[in-house]
Amino acid sequence: MKKIKYLIPALLLVIFSACSSAPKRPMQVNNIHSACITSLENANSNILNGDYEKAKLLLSQAKSQAISIDNYDLLISTQLTYVSLYLSLESPDLETASDFLEQAQEYVPYSDNAEKNNALCVMSKIRIAVASNSINLDYEALIKELNNIQKVFNKDAFNQAQCQSILGDLYRIRTDYKNAERAYTEAVKQFTNERYLSEIGITWYKIAQNRSLSGNKKGALEALNTAIYYDRCAENSMALGSDYYIKGIILLKGNASENDKAEAKKALLHSAGIFDACGDIEMANRSLSAIENE
Repeated sequence: MKKIKYLIPALLLVIFSACSSAPKRPMQVNNIHSACITSLENANSNILNGDYEKAKLLLSQAKSQAISIDNYDLLISTQLTYVSLYLSLESPDLETASDFLEQAQEYVPYSDNAEKNNALCVMSKIRIAVASNSINLDYEALIKELNNIQKVFNKDAFNQAQCQSILGDLYRIRTDYKNAERAYTEAVKQFTNERYLSEIGITWYKIAQNRSLSGNKKGALEALNTAIYYDRCAENSMALGSDYYIKGIILLKGNASENDKAEAKKALLHSAGIFDACGDIEMANRSLSAIENE
């Protein structure tokens, strides 16, 4: 009987020890959540650098991670990153981008922050509209819609800046260059305050485009030099290739002087060299073609 007395506590100890493994599940969920966010961040980085195939692999991984922990917020982020991917292509795939947006919208009611996620979907919808560049769009309605969702991002400086950048796009398409400059300037200010290097460079690139379209050649080149500085800091190769390409195009606008033509040739050759180093032969050839068509 003494043996039985000692045996019972021992068995209880084993049972309670087995139960002590329960907290491992929450830790596993946190690990998957963090891994998913890392996948999304890396996917965004690859989109900026033009490595779309790697971005697709990372997004597929992120989607699996989000589904495995039943996290609708992460699923929405994944679908909207797919939207960014298909809008970033040289010839934007609007249909596929719209399909991913529709999937994201279906997840919104089940997410923990439906209001914010809905606002993010609205931003993506407007980005698709901007990419379509259609003359039939109701730009006044889109501007109003974008202004309405900005209050949702009161404590989210990144997305507030994104709203301003998209607002600038809408004004630029409408040829309201003054309001476009104002929106882009506000966006770049917020991005700079938060040190989002890639977004700073991209927004200065947009400012350069806007100034060029408004006939401010000098201001456009100044903006491009700033874009180049920040894109170097961010090591954003594809953006740098585009910076030098558009610099060459702007230099050749109007009655270009011989000095401008020489500078344009240098910029376009440099652009081709950067794209070639990135393995994007199509973009490199585009830069070289611009020299030939001079």
